[in-house]
Amino acid sequence: MHTTMFRRPISGAVLAALCLVPASALALELDIYGVGHLSVDSNDDGADSHLYVASNSSRLGFKGQHGVGNDLTLLFQYEAGVDLTGRGTNDGNGGGTGNNLFSTARDSYVGLSGSGGTVLAGRLGVLNQWVYDFNLFADQVGDLGNIWGGTGIPGRANGVLAYATPDLGNGVDALVAYVPESGIDNQDHLVVKLNYASDGGLRLGAAHTSLGQGTGTPEHTATALTASYHMGNLTLGGGYQTESDIGGTAGSDRDSFTLGLSYQATSTGVFKVQYVGSDADAANSDASQIAVGYDHALDEATTLYLAYASTDNDPLATFTANNYGHGQAVTPGAGNDPSSISIGVVYKFDAGLIR
Repeated sequence: MHTTMFRRPISGAVLAALCLVPASALALELDIYGVGHLSVDSNDDGADSHLYVASNSSRLGFKGQHGVGNDLTLLFQYEAGVDLTGRGTNDGNGGGTGNNLFSTARDSYVGLSGSGGTVLAGRLGVLNQWVYDFNLFADQVGDLGNIWGGTGIPGRANGVLAYATPDLGNGVDALVAYVPESGIDNQDHLVVKLNYASDGGLRLGAAHTSLGQGTGTPEHTATALTASYHMGNLTLGGGYQTESDIGGTAGSDRDSFTLGLSYQATSTGVFKVQYVGSDADAANSDASQIAVGYDHALDEATTLYLAYASTDNDPLATFTANNYGHGQAVTPGAGNDPSSISIGVVYKFDAGLIR
């Protein structure tokens, strides 16, 4: 999908408001940014089919940075999910209350950055740290998270403390994030992520998380490896994720993988296909998902797309085809095979208010 941002001039009202701010407070950079993502979907839960208008991980946020001396920079981001249908729920952002424009909190934090790295505190990613390393249908039907996140690994967590390294050399960096117990024994979470990016188009990722499930209950752990390679008009990629003691149930294990490719057919058009397979130790609990689509960039900010996704569930599996990051998700009954076809538009903006 075309992801280039652009900037709009500051409106007269904003300029007038800024004139009232003390000069010392203007020693910062401030952006207001957002994504509007709407689609018309035909969703089949394996038993019946219905037409939906969906808002899909639409969002509005403020982000900025402020120098505080000693080569240190204060960072901040406040981001909220937006439901452009006005429902306020089931919009791919994680839920909310009914009949509201804003649904739920997305990545939001305050941090401090310097030559030694960046420290952040707030609401930050867990599965989101690696599920988007190579995910050709992010926020569309067929999102990789339908399978990789279908066992309960949270996309984000609240009250996270994180440290991100600077570039360690040769394109390598790392992140460690920790969620304290916060008064509940053995429910702390840990995420460790390592990234590599070469000048030649190769990207690699490795991640591990342990999710505390409470006293006397095994931790739910997951380890993932991701890779992608860009050459000319073609991008190839994939990944592998293995989970143990899912949801704190000893012996509940699952291995999943994905393979995909995209092809830049024209200066504005991209064809893409992605396959996900998932194998559980438990009998009759496997699943697979196939997604195909076409993205067309109208301009730097606007993308139109057509996507189709289908999930094949074993008799005891209930994985979806249009959930993770996508609104109006339908949950199939055990053993049913959901599918979705979607026509959508994505509009992105990033307005530099202060520079």
